[in-house]
Amino acid sequence: MSNQIFLNSRLENIPKFHSAILPKLCGGDKVVDLLFYKPLSYVDRSKLLSDARVGEFTTFIAKVYEHQSPTFRGRPYKIVVESESQYIFIVFFNYSVKYLYKLFPVGAYVIISGKLEKFAEHWQITHPDYVLLDINQFKEIARIEPVYQLCRGITNKSIGNIISSNLKELPDLPEWIDDTLIKQKKWLSWRESIIKLHRPSSLAEAEVCRKRLAYDELFAYQLALKLARENHVKERGREFIVLNKYKEQVLNELSFQLTNDQTRAIDEISERQKSKYRMISLLQGDVGSGKTVVALFAMINVVENNMQAALMAPTTILAEQHYNWIEEVLSCTDIKVALLTGKTARKERKIIMNELASGVLNIVIGTHALFQANVTFKNLGLAVIDEQQRFGVMQRNRLVGKGENADILFVTATPIPRTLQQAMYGDVECSILKEKPKSRLPIKTVTMNISRVPDVIEKLKGAINRGEKAYWICPYIEENEETNIAAAEMRFQELQKTFLDKVGIIHGKLTQEQKDQVMFSFKRNEFSLLVATTVIEVGIDVPDATIMIIENAEQFGLSQLHQLRGRVGRGNKPSFCVLLYDNLSKSSSSKLKIMCESQDGFYIAERDMMLRGSGDILGTKQSGCMEFKFADLYQDKELLNLAYNNAKGAMADFKLLLDIFEYRSRLHFSKFQ
Repeated sequence: MSNQIFLNSRLENIPKFHSAILPKLCGGDKVVDLLFYKPLSYVDRSKLLSDARVGEFTTFIAKVYEHQSPTFRGRPYKIVVESESQYIFIVFFNYSVKYLYKLFPVGAYVIISGKLEKFAEHWQITHPDYVLLDINQFKEIARIEPVYQLCRGITNKSIGNIISSNLKELPDLPEWIDDTLIKQKKWLSWRESIIKLHRPSSLAEAEVCRKRLAYDELFAYQLALKLARENHVKERGREFIVLNKYKEQVLNELSFQLTNDQTRAIDEISERQKSKYRMISLLQGDVGSGKTVVALFAMINVVENNMQAALMAPTTILAEQHYNWIEEVLSCTDIKVALLTGKTARKERKIIMNELASGVLNIVIGTHALFQANVTFKNLGLAVIDEQQRFGVMQRNRLVGKGENADILFVTATPIPRTLQQAMYGDVECSILKEKPKSRLPIKTVTMNISRVPDVIEKLKGAINRGEKAYWICPYIEENEETNIAAAEMRFQELQKTFLDKVGIIHGKLTQEQKDQVMFSFKRNEFSLLVATTVIEVGIDVPDATIMIIENAEQFGLSQLHQLRGRVGRGNKPSFCVLLYDNLSKSSSSKLKIMCESQDGFYIAERDMMLRGSGDILGTKQSGCMEFKFADLYQDKELLNLAYNNAKGAMADFKLLLDIFEYRSRLHFSKFQ
């Protein structure tokens, strides 16, 4: 089979019910998707009985000695087998006697594989994983067995068999990794690495193969980033001068003094804007670090060069919040600002569209409404994408495409570890805000057992009577929004008994308009306590909200807890975060301890990545984010650096590698189209 045919071949000759399940598990319906389905872990079944210890898996051949029926109801059924001159008890709690006699005929030799236990003075295996009468299959069982992520309707054995049958068709592709690197790292060929990943001879070999494939993946991804950047970063064909015409006026209008980080970020972005090449820049800052004011000065620079700027936010309430603050700050200038969202009235929308097209309007702030086909700019010079991970690549491109070589400033309030930033953005220039404004008071964070909810409610009554506001975040229960909503509604009903009409609720089943309405009501003091799932928006500013209560905090990720905590502490009053826990494991206890000890979002993001792996920090299911098959960005930092550096040199030979690149990076390249 040729490489191209194999690349496009679909899964065939598998049971009908498996053909519906496998594409969901593997992320595609092609053979290559199946072979890229990395095992979650491995079980070492290669140890013989004499080598295995208690708690380890073992595989051995034994002679069935006798069956021992239980003397009392509820006791286990035992089968005594003999192997290596010792007796082992095979124990069953749920059983059919007829079936067990068929599986273990007295006097027959059987293969048994399972976890070794010791009860009293006897060795035993409870409910063995494998029992086979055909002892010729010993080598097939006594091996390193891959364990795959499953769902209802498919077993580990069946998915393993389907993968094994398709491995036979795997072509031997030409290598694209330098021979010196392969020898240095003691890697196998690409084909052997895929085969041995699913059928390793040892756990060490499985890890070597994973690392080889992780490098392939990271290298392909970095090449895709560089190609996308090469296509996007072009010469402007115009001069850009930072005039600072409005800078002093705006600085005098601010009600706070810029931090050193903000001043540095403004200077960095201004320098990039002066370049003869189009700017693609990332501004990331911790919660409450003042990213909006940095983005504002970048927009002012554009206006001073007779161009227009657009700021796109993910929700109406966030867009309105940006608009209200920016309009107030720019009231001392002749810069014209407008707000365009789905709520904008038809008559007002028409005026805004005309002013954008004619160039009368300098800055427009809005939501998805900004990239609609009928919105045209006279001369769009900068697109600021706020909370950029909330928009898909196509959505971002539709806004940026409304200008000719328009600069792009991505803004995120989710601190990204350096490794993850390098993986997501390659060599995109980045400005970081870690410093908090002096007016921001630290948030006191405490942990408390959930049994003390009545005490929390009592303290909350006093705070609300003093005119303060609070959030009550309900448990994150798996990835089931329906269950999360049910938990929130139950807590809402409980709190209503105490707080009556002073409590509101927000969750994912509400429309965006309904969510906005609830948040507006909360800001306008129509109620003082907001019960919510995790849908409360990043960046929403309610200065008099001083208390954040997070129920079952042990179920949330560290970065998510930090983002939620950042909803309070935005005014001049002391603020508090209460982390209610139920069952604490060792890792959960460590997580909550970090929250109590640190308010540094970048440190917390690094620790979160270490505890959970890279996939959950930004949420791989969010549109526009990558999901690696083999690479773990925390575990594979060294490989990422290697791929990042090697991709620079590989761009010159890129066309020669294109066929292989398409094959190996197919999962990632589409993200940049």
